[in-house]
Amino acid sequence: MNNPAEIVPAAKEETPSVTPTPMQVLVPAYFNPAPGWDVMTSSAKAHPDVKITAILNPQNGKFTNVNVALTNAIASFKLAGRNVVGYVSTNYAKRSLAEVKANIDNYLLHYPEVSGFFLDEMEAKGKQLDFYSDVANYIRDKGLNLQIIGNPGTLPVEAYTSVSDTLVTFEGKEVDYRSFNPATLHNWVYDKPNTIQAALVHNADNCKLMQQALTMAALPRTHTSLIYVTELEFDYSTGIGNPWKSLPKYWTQLLDSVDAINKQQPLPAC
Repeated sequence: MNNPAEIVPAAKEETPSVTPTPMQVLVPAYFNPAPGWDVMTSSAKAHPDVKITAILNPQNGKFTNVNVALTNAIASFKLAGRNVVGYVSTNYAKRSLAEVKANIDNYLLHYPEVSGFFLDEMEAKGKQLDFYSDVANYIRDKGLNLQIIGNPGTLPVEAYTSVSDTLVTFEGKEVDYRSFNPATLHNWVYDKPNTIQAALVHNADNCKLMQQALTMAALPRTHTSLIYVTELEFDYSTGIGNPWKSLPKYWTQLLDSVDAINKQQPLPAC
């Protein structure tokens, strides 16, 4: 039950106090080197002005040796000037710190090309802040300027900005992203760089809906820099589907559209 004395902050003007940086693409690259990673690399070369970060996820992050084909694909992707972060499940802080730290060490041993970590299944209400602070400090102590992307999948409490460079503040269906609005209860986002927010949008059936989601992310109200959109589906009521099993059918158009938005040019035709 809500405390009747609790004061809900008024919605802030939808004008961020920090100048936005160009839109970037964050790819859950949970697929095989060929064709997925190869396509990402060739697309990166064809879109030199679009920053792309790929989330590496061998065996759901639980691996014991190197996948040579994947290593070669990562090397090519990085030679194209793009970044790779390693997927680490935290299971809402139910996974032990020892397991999470061992997972991080495993990436640095077998895939030293990673430039950061994607902490999936992050608790959002601040109840596990100590857990995530410990993980973040462990990563930062490696001294490699490693990027930390946390994924609560929703807007979390502001305290989590102390443990993550970027937070996935939306993960869900395109139709739900249309009403995404941090101004309601999370005004803190407007005092941060827009790189603090990422969105992973699925069930966007066609190119027009993809472009609509990108345009939404670029709004001052939304204030989001990193984004990914796919037509692939996931049904939350049944748990059926895998939106990250391959690149979207409109992958090239997605990159073309991000480039156009960053250059303030008309969106390409779908």
